[in-house]
Amino acid sequence: MPTTTRAYYQREQDGPLELGTVTLTDPKPHSVRVRITATGVCQSQIYYLGQPRPEPLLFGHEGLAVVEEVGSAVTRVAVGDAVMVTWLPSPESEGRTPDRTEAILDDGTVAAWRNVTTWAEQAVLDEQFLLPLSDELTDPAASFIGCAVPTGAGAVMNAADVQAGDAVAVIGLGGVGLSAVAAAAARGASVVYALDITDEKLAFAKHFGATHTIDARSGTFVSTALEDVVSRTGVPGFDAVIDCVGSATTINESIAAVHAGRVSLHRGGTVVVVGVPKGDVPIDAIQLLTQEKSLVGTLGGSCTHEQLDELCAWSLDGRIDLDRMATDRYSFEDLPHAVEALRTGAILGRPLVTL
Repeated sequence: MPTTTRAYYQREQDGPLELGTVTLTDPKPHSVRVRITATGVCQSQIYYLGQPRPEPLLFGHEGLAVVEEVGSAVTRVAVGDAVMVTWLPSPESEGRTPDRTEAILDDGTVAAWRNVTTWAEQAVLDEQFLLPLSDELTDPAASFIGCAVPTGAGAVMNAADVQAGDAVAVIGLGGVGLSAVAAAAARGASVVYALDITDEKLAFAKHFGATHTIDARSGTFVSTALEDVVSRTGVPGFDAVIDCVGSATTINESIAAVHAGRVSLHRGGTVVVVGVPKGDVPIDAIQLLTQEKSLVGTLGGSCTHEQLDELCAWSLDGRIDLDRMATDRYSFEDLPHAVEALRTGAILGRPLVTL
């Protein structure tokens, strides 16, 4: 039997985010109906609120849930299981394209998203986007492991491959940036520079492992960080810069801030672009070539589901404090206020919505 529930959706680009009663169809063979218990709010969702689309959109891609119903071919989870919802698919996606999520609106039109939705009381999701949780992981802030944490931490672990003793800088200190800071500290980086434009965010980053902070309101903030790390440690530049902003300015300053390599001897440093560029980004390709530097991008930190399990362990043993990261907490009905607060830069860490 179809299920009715409440969900947020947006009919048109730049239109209002509406909360209404929608209808969910029965799960397909590989799909699962879940009851959402918590969800984070991500900058990428704000970005898509302003993008064109062929149909109404559903939103939210990190959360916790309880399984209510399973399709006939589901093997990953069972009814009653506590699960994490993530937009990162499991390895089965190599052989089977996962189903998208859909909801039927009151006028009969279909709202959808290409993977999951968590801004809803219930949703029908492909099992590939669900990760069974251990009984110990009960903090609603574990929702962030569905997106923010792997995006930031994975940039450090996978894209930059930070090693013990490395010098690391992180630009932009939202939930993703704070996760990158925590991962760099957990990997044993010798120094972790945190860069942002507010004093509160800079101070907050120290709780996650930042050893030094740089005010990014100046026009040469990465250069300032480079001069500081050279004078303090004697290293010739950063081994890795994690750019959670993605502007032309931050990307090019990051390229200049990583250390140069020497042909036939060793590679230069790595710049990892995590933030979504908002336009064309001209870069100094000659510097990349002659100084053997690397400029790489990553989605979701290139994290596997096995690494999501590892990050769950980090939250339990204190390597990343997700409860502290959840600086602003909202009810389901107040979710639009969380969106607006994040849009205007009023969130210190990451907003958490509990149902």
